[in-house]
Amino acid sequence: MKQNQPNQDHLHYGISLKLYFENKAFGPGMSALLRGVEETGSLQGAAQGMNMAYSKAWKMLKESEKAWGFPLTERETGGKDGGGSTLTVQAVRLLEAYDSFMKEAREELDRLFEKHFSQDRVEKLKNS
Repeated sequence: MKQNQPNQDHLHYGISLKLYFENKAFGPGMSALLRGVEETGSLQGAAQGMNMAYSKAWKMLKESEKAWGFPLTERETGGKDGGGSTLTVQAVRLLEAYDSFMKEAREELDRLFEKHFSQDRVEKLKNS
């Protein structure tokens, strides 16, 4: 059973891949936050969409930017039309690389999971 299609009747796995330098630099939460910025045009909108406090989203963004050494969003402060945020070119490339990494990791993990925990193997384990 693939990780992204869990079925309660069958054994399945879950995984959360995070990237680190000295500290955590990127992971599923940061990916979702940046996707939210991309969709809503603001960090506040992205945070709201994730039911996250703006202050937590801001802190996550700042920590990730510090780890990578480049900005992930370009921010425009308020005004008559309000402020907003867009992703930097580096953030777009980082998301693309992370998504590709996750896709390939899932494919390989699906293969390994099937090798080690196929339904036949699980049945044999239960009956041994």
